[in-house]
Amino acid sequence: MSSTRSHKRKNSHLFLQRKNSSSADMSIELNNFTVPDNQDVERQPLSDISNSLPRLDLRDRKVSRFTLLVIAVSVVISCLLVIPIYTASSSPAKPSSDKSGQSTLKSRFTIDDVLNGDFLTEEKMFRFVRPPGLIRYHDSDPGLYLTTEVDSEGKTGFVARQLYHAEFSEDLGLNEFSYEGTHYTVQSVKVSHRLDKMILGTDLEPEFRYSSRGHYFLRDTEMGTVKPITPLQSGELVKISYAHFSPNYNYIYFVFGNDLYIQNVYTNGAAKRITTDGSADVSNGKPDWVYEEEILASEQAVWWSPDDAKLVFAKFNDSSVESYHLPKFTTDAMYPPITSIKYPKPGTENPEVELYLFDMRQGVLYLLSKLSFSDDEPVKLDSILYDADWLDSDSFMFKVTDRSSKKMSVKIYNARMNTLMTTRTIDSSSYNGWIEKTKKILPIPPNEAKDRKGTGYVDIQTDANGYNHLFYFSSVASSEGTQITSGNWEITGSGIVGYEYETDTIFFTANEIDPMSQHLYAASLDFKGERETHLTILQETTSYDFYEFQLSSSGRYALMKMKGPDLPYTAAGLLSDVLDYKKINQDEVLILTKNEILQKSLEKHAIPSTSYKTMVTEDGATLDYVEIKPAHMDAKKKYPLLVSVYGGPGSRTYTNKFNIFFEQAVASGLDAIVLQIEPRSVGGKGWKYKSMAKEKLGYWEPRDVAHVTRTFMQHNQANIDEKRVAIWGWSYGGYTSLKTIEYDQGNTFKYMMAVAPVTNWTLYNSFYTERYMNKPSKNPSGYSDIAVVKDIAAFRKLQRFVVMHGTADDNVHIQNTYQFVDKLNLQGIKNYDMVIFPDSDHSIRYHNAQRIIFERLYAWLSEAFSGHLDIDDSYTVTPT
Repeated sequence: MSSTRSHKRKNSHLFLQRKNSSSADMSIELNNFTVPDNQDVERQPLSDISNSLPRLDLRDRKVSRFTLLVIAVSVVISCLLVIPIYTASSSPAKPSSDKSGQSTLKSRFTIDDVLNGDFLTEEKMFRFVRPPGLIRYHDSDPGLYLTTEVDSEGKTGFVARQLYHAEFSEDLGLNEFSYEGTHYTVQSVKVSHRLDKMILGTDLEPEFRYSSRGHYFLRDTEMGTVKPITPLQSGELVKISYAHFSPNYNYIYFVFGNDLYIQNVYTNGAAKRITTDGSADVSNGKPDWVYEEEILASEQAVWWSPDDAKLVFAKFNDSSVESYHLPKFTTDAMYPPITSIKYPKPGTENPEVELYLFDMRQGVLYLLSKLSFSDDEPVKLDSILYDADWLDSDSFMFKVTDRSSKKMSVKIYNARMNTLMTTRTIDSSSYNGWIEKTKKILPIPPNEAKDRKGTGYVDIQTDANGYNHLFYFSSVASSEGTQITSGNWEITGSGIVGYEYETDTIFFTANEIDPMSQHLYAASLDFKGERETHLTILQETTSYDFYEFQLSSSGRYALMKMKGPDLPYTAAGLLSDVLDYKKINQDEVLILTKNEILQKSLEKHAIPSTSYKTMVTEDGATLDYVEIKPAHMDAKKKYPLLVSVYGGPGSRTYTNKFNIFFEQAVASGLDAIVLQIEPRSVGGKGWKYKSMAKEKLGYWEPRDVAHVTRTFMQHNQANIDEKRVAIWGWSYGGYTSLKTIEYDQGNTFKYMMAVAPVTNWTLYNSFYTERYMNKPSKNPSGYSDIAVVKDIAAFRKLQRFVVMHGTADDNVHIQNTYQFVDKLNLQGIKNYDMVIFPDSDHSIRYHNAQRIIFERLYAWLSEAFSGHLDIDDSYTVTPT
């Protein structure tokens, strides 16, 4: 069926990403090019089975210190054999004219050009400094932010500035310091709103996706002194898991040895130890592996009341959870040391969680709750804590689901009355889905002018039509919410990004214009049930742009990131001044983006063209896909085709963000066409589509991918080389690639590349898998007949394929790849390559692996498209 939507922007290639900003702190990666995921990242389900892309470290590139430089990438794959980079032979790019009218020849680019940093974009550090509480009026909000500046001696320092008063500048000290004869370089920083104290993180060692351990110091900016943040009475410096300020900046809290500690910022006393039972199996205030990866997306599990008087923390008990063991091979040890991770798999024991409240005034620790989905049933220790936060200084909300994430209870603990109640229950069967990871709720404070006597809140939940929208709950005890937004679109990205007390206006991002786009919207709480009259899009309504926003506490100022499809652009200033980047007056806003490196490369190279399209299947499903073509197509030539997939339920992988990385390098350097395909179960389009994945992962993804690919090939027969069609993906994308080959049986696809794929869902973690598939005992056919990769004979019909994996993958264990390869061997299938990356985790970057995997991916695909990997009837590689 023909496409129902198609829009095309010249030089709109992929989606360039930058490291996400936090309004509370600033993480700094010196000369480290961070590659985030190609989708919404804030508390989204798609970060589960990693659609979060690996970081690309280009440390040999000389850049400004403490400047955020990133290069956008798509997840890629590597190959088994060491093959030189091969550029497909073709006619040269057609001449173009420069501004002077002279004929110029733009060259193609390869993966080496990308990896060498030729398509970098530079962005100045900017972080709003969080105030102790909500700033209610614009006049009280100076737009205080933290940045870095280089002095006359070439040294980088931290500086606090204001958007209101451009001349305001507070020197907060250098990014390096010495303590007891040792020199330290700052890697993360948090500053108090009074600008008198700073938490400096150094020597950080990553643990898992969000967590690390390092040395932390407290800097007194007025005295210019630093002292270690340490649990030891002696003041000895030791590595701790994290260090953060309390909401009012009166305390620091941190975890050491899986025990929680609190320290008063303004006294010289030692840190107070709150818990004493921390161990390898029990952690306090710090999530275990599965909660960090799948639920909280954070290094911490501590929630302070807004007045600094109380805190709640979670205790995770993994005593009954089975361990997965990861040998470390690249050491000098004769016997590899073993790292063990508590990793629950489907149907096995889950961690037990308890919530504790610590009263700062009384110094007393209370057991707030053993997690239980229902108040009427006995405590169920396998219930899952999905979210938690304070609505005001007395009311603590937390959300709990049953083990398989099908029903959620929203509970309120009243600290003043010492009562616990369930205010509402959400049953996902009403929309034939599951409970998704939640976005942050927005507390709404009392306002006598609006006749609002108590605290309420705004939450995102599924409406009667199956779309995620805003609902207003007028009190903390409300069981029913008033729907604020509606329509066949969803709240996306960070969700709620700001609140303006003066006008009772909520700011949020959504994809109303198009599933691949994202804009800023405003909705008023002051309405009489007429939603259409109080909902406002704050940007050009005909635009397919993709925006991200952060707002200051009052909503007066904003950090705007235009992510694509045009060149990325970031600015900060009054919200009204930054809304439309095309009309920005640079005298009125702070310009944070420098695109000099990128611009030079765009002038030098012929950039592939990108179109964003939809296709309707025979059963009426609308599928989105991106089409990337070489800059100068020859109408008489046949081109190889690469299909890129992810497809995890609820994910948003391919959007209108600008990006140049692997797939653009393939289109340019290998002279190929690339399709990026979203199957029907992805996010942003309502539960009508997402629910298709319920209890049958791996069913619709291959059918949709194959349908789009075949239809595209039919409509472009004159330009597609049917013998040179490949598919690839990473993580869930690797799984989708395997299932597509299984379904296609070699009729469409001739080559496949899969990086770190799941091959059997009984091997993945229970939280993610059971959310979609239920327990194996309740859905045996779904696991054994639909989701597992089992038709091994289908892979014999490919010309060749390659599978890659890191041995230290803590997310998708290499056990998946080993079991799959063993099945290949048992059937005598030889037309495959396998690449193992010793001691690399899911991102595959250990010991130069990150660059190697991209280079070998490109080289393997180059060989495939040139016919050098084709097989004969005995399934051996044809000599070259």
